[in-house]
Amino acid sequence: MRRPAAILIPAAAALACLSFASSCRPKYHVPAWVAAAPADSLASISGEAGWMLSHKELQSFISRDPVVERALDLFLQKAHISPRLETGRVTFHILGMPQKGDGTLQKGLEHVLIQLNQFKDPAALVGALAESFPQEGSLRIQGRDWPLYVILDLETGGTKAHIRAASDEKGQVWIGSLETLARLAAGASLGTLPDAALAAEWISPRAPFQGYLQPEALLGGLTRNLEGSILKDLPQGVHALFWSLTPAQDPDQPIRFELALAGTPDGINRVSPWLQRLVAAANAVQTPQGGTPPELMQEERRVSLRCRLTPQQLRLVMEKLGQPGLAFGLGRGGGPA
Repeated sequence: MRRPAAILIPAAAALACLSFASSCRPKYHVPAWVAAAPADSLASISGEAGWMLSHKELQSFISRDPVVERALDLFLQKAHISPRLETGRVTFHILGMPQKGDGTLQKGLEHVLIQLNQFKDPAALVGALAESFPQEGSLRIQGRDWPLYVILDLETGGTKAHIRAASDEKGQVWIGSLETLARLAAGASLGTLPDAALAAEWISPRAPFQGYLQPEALLGGLTRNLEGSILKDLPQGVHALFWSLTPAQDPDQPIRFELALAGTPDGINRVSPWLQRLVAAANAVQTPQGGTPPELMQEERRVSLRCRLTPQQLRLVMEKLGQPGLAFGLGRGGGPA
């Protein structure tokens, strides 16, 4: 009798991974936001603009830094961007975690960077930015000088915050503090890091909702915030973790979930038991829907898991990955609930 659970990985199936020769591999094909993301990003959440800017849980995430929330709202209003009509992508990058005692306004802003790209009318976006905000100097990013626009300046308790937007002629926009933008300009991109590129290549670039975690860096400072998460049980040597979500057009159908990890050969070789724990947790949520077995693919330095999850299963999986709240509202064909 076929078990009706949506996902189940038998031990034999987990070990029967597909293997591909890594020699003669062409240049990695990663999602556009990954190719441009700062290399020192510890975590990123990327999604279609209409989804990201209308999602109540994500709004709650943004509101944790009221200055960033105000800057983004001001930019959208003055640039006449309607989240529900826009097809571009919005990405939030965490470049570092606040240390003990970093409760000041400036310290909070140093850790958030907002990226907007792939908008349907890049020329109009750049034009609206230039018309709505005064230009103040430029910043050299990716080998070119990008104009800087003043979004807002704030001073609270003697602490000043200077929020700027940088844009190129192709309509890619970055919003953050001057200090954060300077870090972006000074560093390499996430897509140039071999392990990040390896993992990112194995998620669907067109998936409406995607994310990234740098496990070892996060675990070094966030263990206390990972109660209930199995991230803390990842073997050493896993350097990059990407995930993606693709809702079905039919809200009654399961959501496509992808997870890709990359790192040292030894670390990746020891990931299979960890993956089994993850899918076993999701499998504990019994649903009337049947499902196809998950796909597991492995090379020497990367491994991926692809499966279809019900909203209840996805909610549990995202919680186990330390991403609570990011699985809600995904059962409406890709839009917010």
